[in-house]
Amino acid sequence: MIFVLGTGRSGTHWIAWILEDHPEIETLIEKPPIFNWVVEMALNKSSEEVLFPRLVSRYRAERSLAGRLYLLDKSHPNIWVADLLQKELPKARFLGVRRDVYGTVSSMLQHKGVRKWVEQWEEFPVPNRFLGVTEENKDRYREMSLAGRCALRWLAHERRLDRLEQELGERMYQVDYLRLHNETDVVLDELKDFLGLSCPIKRPSIKQGSLDKWRSLLTDSDVHDIDHVLASE
Repeated sequence: MIFVLGTGRSGTHWIAWILEDHPEIETLIEKPPIFNWVVEMALNKSSEEVLFPRLVSRYRAERSLAGRLYLLDKSHPNIWVADLLQKELPKARFLGVRRDVYGTVSSMLQHKGVRKWVEQWEEFPVPNRFLGVTEENKDRYREMSLAGRCALRWLAHERRLDRLEQELGERMYQVDYLRLHNETDVVLDELKDFLGLSCPIKRPSIKQGSLDKWRSLLTDSDVHDIDHVLASE
């Protein structure tokens, strides 16, 4: 199995779509109930006791039914249980997706479904690893702008990827959004080798200008709030 990990709006969907076209890979893209369970565990760690065994059983069933050599799941909040998954599924490989904070936050703010997590944060447990809310910063979080809250979520996921890099070692490949744009063929070759694919990955179309789109979407106040969170947390 292949798991795509990262925060929302960082390019996890793009990676899944690129690999979906490969003849050796079958994909599950936010398929229920898998995705629902993964999100619940990310938001509420205490739910792992019940939901994680159910998740593993479902993955094993999906794997047995898959008609291709590899099964890829794009339930990106699996970033919070990847350490557990690698123990239960020892042949699994992980793709950790990273994107710059400004591009990610800009995209979060434009996406109603993603933005709701920081808008409705008080409905979820605190501390909250998914959102980056801790007992120490929850009062500051309450006063943060939406851009600041999104930046904190980005930061929590970046730190988690740093830890997983140590825990998963050679079982995880880090996909850099900027490199995928600027060095597309090189990154696709690295992905092919990492996953052990027998034929090349089809080159996707690249949207020119998408890397700098955030400059026209984020206000000066947004950028200030993002920078403040990164400096203070």
